[in-house]
Amino acid sequence: MKEEKIKVLALLPMELPKEIELDNTLEAMQKFVGGLIECITLSDTGSAVTLVCNDEGKLLGLPLNRPLWDGADVLAGPRFLAGCDNEGNLTSLPQSTMDFYKEKFRAFTKTSIIRASGWCF
Repeated sequence: MKEEKIKVLALLPMELPKEIELDNTLEAMQKFVGGLIECITLSDTGSAVTLVCNDEGKLLGLPLNRPLWDGADVLAGPRFLAGCDNEGNLTSLPQSTMDFYKEKFRAFTKTSIIRASGWCF
């Protein structure tokens, strides 16, 4: 059964990661990221984790966020991490996974963003 609200890890540009509750609706997700959503499946923890971001963040000139894992690119605008069930529905992020990504995304600098994006502030 689809959860009405989900507990996610919010990743806002130049802020520390924080746990929030979000309505589990397309409209709420679009409002959070500021437009059309893009879902990217992550696999670093062995758990089903989905990164939800603005599909057109760079084109819209949204503030740059953290670099992706390999440092090859950086996404723009607010994003969040959620769990995912077998049917592809977003779910609350398990606490152990939340803690893993909270630590992973704690460190960020303008230098790492510039290096990954090739952009200047």
